[in-house]
Amino acid sequence: MATRPDYYRVLQVHPGAEREVIDAAYRRLASKYHPDVSHISGTAERMKQINIAYEVLSDPARRAAYDASRGAAPSPDTSPHAAASSQNAIKPWWILLIAMGLILLAVVVVRLGPALLRLVVPLVVISLVVWLIFTLTKPRR
Repeated sequence: MATRPDYYRVLQVHPGAEREVIDAAYRRLASKYHPDVSHISGTAERMKQINIAYEVLSDPARRAAYDASRGAAPSPDTSPHAAASSQNAIKPWWILLIAMGLILLAVVVVRLGPALLRLVVPLVVISLVVWLIFTLTKPRR
């Protein structure tokens, strides 16, 4: 029984590689192993493997099926680090909540005068620094 080759290894890319990385790897390998360019024996067979690997990995549906047959989770069309950064992204409703809070703070400061401004500004700066520290030191999943 013939085993299916590892298409990621054929294209020399990480299993979580983005589409652009796969395209670049294919172009690089095709320019190296194309039979019209390279006169080394076995390049025609190698180019066939590269073409098959590229056909599978460049199509999201075929790539997901291939990953499932390998027993791996389907590879997203994003980098492996993008999933971690998207988990920590600020949600749109948080942005709205922060903007409303800043507007409310501005209204209070304007109403109560400059004396309150000397108290509120340091508190806001300290709060933002603490929030930033907790956000950056939060353990990644």
